[in-house]
Amino acid sequence: MRVKRLPESLVRKIAAGEVVHNPSFVVKELVENSLDAGATTVAVELEAGGKNLVRVQDDGIGMTREDVLLAIQPHTTSKIEKGEDLFRITTYGFRGEALSSIAQVSRLEIVTRAEEDQLATRVVVVAGEVVEVADAFRSKGTTVTVRDLFFNIPVKRKNLKSTTIEYRMSKEMFERFAMVRSDVNFSLVHDGKLVWNFLKTSDPFERPLILLEDLRRGFITFDEEVSGVRVKGIVSSRDVTRADRTGQYFYVNGRFVLCEELSEVLNKVYELPKRRFPIAVIFLELDPSEVDVNVHPSKLTVKFSNEGRVLGVVEEVLRKNLAKKWYKTLVYEEISERVRMVAEGESKRWFIVKGKYALIEEEDGLMFVDLHALHERVIYEETLSKKAWPTKEVNWKVSKMKEELDLMGKELKELGFSFEMLGETVVFKKVPEFLSQDELVGFLKEMVGGKVSTLKEKLALAACKLARKSGEFDEDLTERLLTEFFRKRYTSCPHGRPISFKMNYQEIDKIFERG
Repeated sequence: MRVKRLPESLVRKIAAGEVVHNPSFVVKELVENSLDAGATTVAVELEAGGKNLVRVQDDGIGMTREDVLLAIQPHTTSKIEKGEDLFRITTYGFRGEALSSIAQVSRLEIVTRAEEDQLATRVVVVAGEVVEVADAFRSKGTTVTVRDLFFNIPVKRKNLKSTTIEYRMSKEMFERFAMVRSDVNFSLVHDGKLVWNFLKTSDPFERPLILLEDLRRGFITFDEEVSGVRVKGIVSSRDVTRADRTGQYFYVNGRFVLCEELSEVLNKVYELPKRRFPIAVIFLELDPSEVDVNVHPSKLTVKFSNEGRVLGVVEEVLRKNLAKKWYKTLVYEEISERVRMVAEGESKRWFIVKGKYALIEEEDGLMFVDLHALHERVIYEETLSKKAWPTKEVNWKVSKMKEELDLMGKELKELGFSFEMLGETVVFKKVPEFLSQDELVGFLKEMVGGKVSTLKEKLALAACKLARKSGEFDEDLTERLLTEFFRKRYTSCPHGRPISFKMNYQEIDKIFERG
C-alpha cells in the first residue's frame, strides 16, 4: 500500500477530534473567549448536558465581520503577537485552535457585533464549512451556539458519556470560572431550567461559600503577599473535611489549575487522618513570567520557574492563618445579598440567617431581628384589630369539657370558635387554624384554667401558635415582616420578649480591636 497525503478537510477533522473532547471543553473555550473579550456578563445555556447545545452569550468587545471569519480559521488569535508573549501569558486562550476545531465537529453559529459596527454579523459553519454570512441584530458582544457536537464523527458522538455525566462536567467547568471571576455576572441554564445566577460582587469568597456548602460549617479567609507571591483564599476548619479532593480549587493568575504539589502542601499543613482532605479555594497571583501555562494542551497544568519559593509561601500563609483558629461559621440559608424596599422608601440590605433571624445593614450599624418574635407581633396586632383569629371548619368531638365551655362559650364564639352541645359532648365546627385536634383540649384548658385571662393574652397565645416556626422563614415572608417592622417600629413580641437589637459600628470595631 502506497503512502499518500490525506485531504486537508480530513486532516482538520482528525485534529479537531483530538482537541475537542466533550461539551465541557466547549464550555471552557467559549467562556475563556468571553472573559478575554472583557465581558462583564456571561450566560451559558446547555441542552442534554451540552451534547445537543452549548450556547455562550457575552457583552464583551465583539468582533467585526473580518475578525469573526478569521477567528474560525486554524491557529488565529488576537492574544499572541510574538514569541516572547508565550512567556508572559495574561489571557485564558492563546493557541488559536479551539474555535476552529469546534467548528469542524459541530453545527456552529456566531452572532457578534463590535461597538464601532452598526450591524452585527451572523456566521454559520457546518462541519468546518462556512454556509452563511449575513447581517444580524444584537448589542455589542458575541453569542456562540454549538449544536450537535460530533454529529459528523459518529464514533466520537457515541463515546460521549451519559447526559447526567456530561452535564456534571460542564456544570463543574462553569463553576470554576464563576468561582474566580466574582467581577462578572454568570448564569447557567440547563434544559430550560436556571441552575445558577451569580451577580458580580466585590466579595471574592461569596461564591465559594455558595458553591461549597461544607465550608459554611467552619472556615478562615486570608489575603497576604509574601516575596512577590499573593496568596488569597478560603479554607475549611480542621474538622470540616471530605473523603476526596473534590473540594479543592487552585487558581494561578486567575486560571484554574490542577496542582498535585499545592494539594500536598494542604495535606502537610492540616495533618489530617488518612483519606481525609480539607476544602480550599486558593488564588495565587505572581509575575506571569514565572508561570508556564503551556505545559499541557488543556492548559490545566502549570509549572513555576521557582516552585520551591511559591509552595513555601503558600505553606507559610496557611500555617500562620490556621494557627489563629479564628474559624467563622456561616448559618445563612441564603448567602447572596438581597436589597429590598421597605417603609418610607428606605432601601436596606438584609440576609436571612439560619432561617430564623434577619441581619439588616443600616447606615450606623447592624440590626438583628428575631423573625418568629416579629411574626408573633404582626399576627397579634392584626388579630387584635379584628378581635378574632383565622379559623378553619372541622367536625371534632370533645367530651368532658361541657362545664368549662359553659363558663366562656360566649367569649370563644366571639373569637371565632363555633360549637354545639350534644349532651356531655361538645362538637366543634370551627376552630383557629393553628390548632390541631390533639392540641384543642390543652389549649382550651389553658384559657379556661386562668393561665391566660384577658383577651390580649388569649390573642398573644394564638399569635405564638400561628407564627411560623423559627428556622422556617423564607424571603417573601421576611420581606413582608420587615416592611411592617420598619413601619411600626415594634420592640417586643406579645409576651414581652425583644424583637431586635442593634450593634453600631463603633461597638463592632472594639470587638476587633480597631482604633
